Amino acid sequence: MFANETAPFAVALGLTCAIAIIELAGLLLGAQPSAAVDSALPDFDADVGEIELGPLSQTLSWLSFGKLPALVVIILFTASFGLIGFAGQEVLRRTLGFALDPWVASIPAAIAAAFATRHLGLGLARIMPKEETEAVSTKAFVGRVATVFRGIARVGHPAEAKLVDIHGKTHYLLIEPDAGEVDMPEGSEVVIIRQEGPVYRAITRLKPIE
Repeated sequence: MFANETAPFAVALGLTCAIAIIELAGLLLGAQPSAAVDSALPDFDADVGEIELGPLSQTLSWLSFGKLPALVVIILFTASFGLIGFAGQEVLRRTLGFALDPWVASIPAAIAAAFATRHLGLGLARIMPKEETEAVSTKAFVGRVATVFRGIARVGHPAEAKLVDIHGKTHYLLIEPDAGEVDMPEGSEVVIIRQEGPVYRAITRLKPIE
C-alpha cells in the first residue's frame, strides 16, 4: 500500500479519511466544516436554467459543487482517485509485470476520478435531501456592481467578472460593454444593466466626485 508507485493514491485515501474524520468531529461538536467551505465558494445554482458561470465555475459545477456539500465532493474525488490509482497499478503489475511512475499514473487516474466524481455526485444529489438556500435570481443582478477580474470586456468579446449578492455570495458572470461603452479592463467596476442569454450587458460605474 505504501510502495513508491502508489504513494499519491495512498495520500489521497489518507486525505479522504482525514476529511471524513473532521466532518464527523464537527457534527459531534455541533460545527459544520462543510458549511464553512461552501460559504467560500460561489453560488453555482442560484437560478437553474440560466447560464451565468465563467470557466472556473463551470468546471466546479460540472464536478457537482453546488449540488452537494463541498467536502462531500472532495471526498468523492480523493476516494475515487486513490481507488482508481491503486486498481490501475495493480492491473499493470499483474498483467505486464510492472507499474507506471506514480506521477504518470496520476494523470489518467485524476481524469477518471473527475468523471467518477461527477456521476457519483449527480447520483447522490438526487437522493440527498435539499437544504434551504439563500439563492438569488440572476434577474436581481441588474443594477448591481460587478468587478472585471479576468480579460478585457469589449463589445462582442465578453470578459469574466465577479459580483457579490445581498447574502454575501460571490457569483462569476460573463459581462460585455453595452453599445457605445468603452472597453472594460481588469479591475473595472461596472454596473449590470440587463442580461442577454449567458452574457450580462454593463456600463462603466461612475466614480463619485470628491
